[in-house]
Amino acid sequence: MSKDVQHANTGSSSCIKGAIIGGIIGAAAALLLAPKSGRELRQDLKNKCGEAGEAVKTAAGAISETASDCVHTVGQQAANIKEKVQHLQDNMRQRAAEAAETASDTVSKAADKAREAADAAAEHGKDAVDKLEDSTQEMLDKAKSQT
Repeated sequence: MSKDVQHANTGSSSCIKGAIIGGIIGAAAALLLAPKSGRELRQDLKNKCGEAGEAVKTAAGAISETASDCVHTVGQQAANIKEKVQHLQDNMRQRAAEAAETASDTVSKAADKAREAADAAAEHGKDAVDKLEDSTQEMLDKAKSQT
């Protein structure tokens, strides 16, 4: 809950509480200071207590409604945050999969190049051996013909 919402809720709640308490104190003072008989005073107190009870019920209903609104707002914000986190998680999974695929392609290409280089080296080695054999054979043939 933001500070503005908290401050508004605290302010309205304090205002309602202050009004109720002030009303009760004012009603009690008026009844006690009024020149009435005991029976009239008790009846007035009973009426004023009933009115105060109604005021408390009304205030409690308003506070309950405000709390319900706050709960609803927090629920919506939690759902929004959950959705954003899910979206970020999906993006990260996708990026990780793309990075893995890129790495796999790079490794595969490097392995292909290494095989090609090894095949070329083997071919050059075979050619060199063949030339050496030919050269050796020619030298042997020359040596036999000179003897």
